[in-house]
Amino acid sequence: MRPTRGLFLTSALLAGMTLLAGETALAKPPADIVRAAANSVVRVMAEGCPGTKGSRAGSGFVWPEPTSIVTALHVVADCQTLTVEYVEAGVQRRAQASRSLRRADLALLTVESPPSVQALSKTATAQTQEVLAAIGLPLNVRNWQETYGSRALNVKKLSDILNDSARREIETLGAPAIDLDVFRLTAVVKPGSSGGPIINAEGAVVGVVDGGLDGGASSLNWAVPAHLLQELMERGQSGANVGLGAAAESVFAFSVPETAQAEEAVNRDFFCGGRSYFHLATRSLSEIVDSMETPGTLDDPQGFAYVVTTLAQNVPENDLAALRFDLFVDSETGATIAVPESMSLSEDSGFCIASSNHGDIALIFQGQVFDPNYTNVEFVSNQFVNTLSQGLGFTNCQADLAFSQAAPHSRVDGLLARRFAALCYHAQSGEQAYNFVAHLGRMNTYLGVVAVNGEFYDTGAYANPAKTKDWAAAALAVIISTYQI
Repeated sequence: MRPTRGLFLTSALLAGMTLLAGETALAKPPADIVRAAANSVVRVMAEGCPGTKGSRAGSGFVWPEPTSIVTALHVVADCQTLTVEYVEAGVQRRAQASRSLRRADLALLTVESPPSVQALSKTATAQTQEVLAAIGLPLNVRNWQETYGSRALNVKKLSDILNDSARREIETLGAPAIDLDVFRLTAVVKPGSSGGPIINAEGAVVGVVDGGLDGGASSLNWAVPAHLLQELMERGQSGANVGLGAAAESVFAFSVPETAQAEEAVNRDFFCGGRSYFHLATRSLSEIVDSMETPGTLDDPQGFAYVVTTLAQNVPENDLAALRFDLFVDSETGATIAVPESMSLSEDSGFCIASSNHGDIALIFQGQVFDPNYTNVEFVSNQFVNTLSQGLGFTNCQADLAFSQAAPHSRVDGLLARRFAALCYHAQSGEQAYNFVAHLGRMNTYLGVVAVNGEFYDTGAYANPAKTKDWAAAALAVIISTYQI
């Protein structure tokens, strides 16, 4: 990794994070169980849907018998032609919507001459701290994908996680019901996963992926509990012509891009250090702030305002509000990382680096999975900082107590987060810089994010405005990454 004048927090000032008492996960669904369940997962393609630019694509699974498929109602509602693709079997079949349960956003499809695929007939209730696997075909990909997470503890009703705008949108749509029993998956699932199964370690279906705020471009999502499948069978209405119209796409369906260029623009996943980070959305700071009205999202409004006010001394507030960030979701922790759109991404020695074109400013992040039998997240977080400090020659940092947190806090999604700010000195030159660091962790996985600044104290009257703006973007990116967005 090349040297830079930016300075990092050292382990002397970084106590790291400790796991909350009792945070031990139940068994993760084994690979063979996930693969067996994936045999029953299908791509659901809907055409002739009202108001769409292209077709809709979602996920589904065989249940409770080989001739029927469960999916999300908003994927197929009011569409003329339905096709299901058995990805593992490599065949497609026409389907008809036979039943729908509007309040739970569920639909049952009947398939003509299905292939020999075993149904996921076993259901269960998701338990506290139980690791679950959501299986689906997001963004109309050609192969199924699994996403691991657990059930959030503080969400029981859909209304628990809806902000005002989302509530109005869902109420207008009429599906699902605002008071519906749901559970929140701590992992982030991509649009197009709607209708896919969520299974436990025994392969039982505990839920159905249903929706996410901002059409899936937010890290707040929900699932319909498996016990509602029985209600779909017993009390669901006939067919799926229920009048959701074009609004169905506002939940978690995926509009299939009509051109190769459009598809490339959607699929912008980033792979670094053996970890995958999928591109969720691109948002301005003002849009991100608006999304923070979701209950429990902005856990430290005073700290956030402090940083923005400080940065506004050098960058006009209107320019700050217009800064744009690519939001990437870490495949392991489910954390959403904000990367300034103006910075290019690369990998160096296992570290992910977003570099400025205007000076020695960067955003650096790295994910790690560790064995809790031999180490803990506190050690791993200190190791992250030490490795960077030694490689870049940084030392002697003083924490800014006005912003630095003394202990990690647990977010709405169960992710532990801790943020720091400090003034540091370069070991050789003695130059100083103000830097931000974020620690994010869950059970046996960790993600560290640092904003590197070699330009902050050059931001006076003669400073380069482009450098100053990039530093502000990098600093805000670290802070944003610690919030539930």
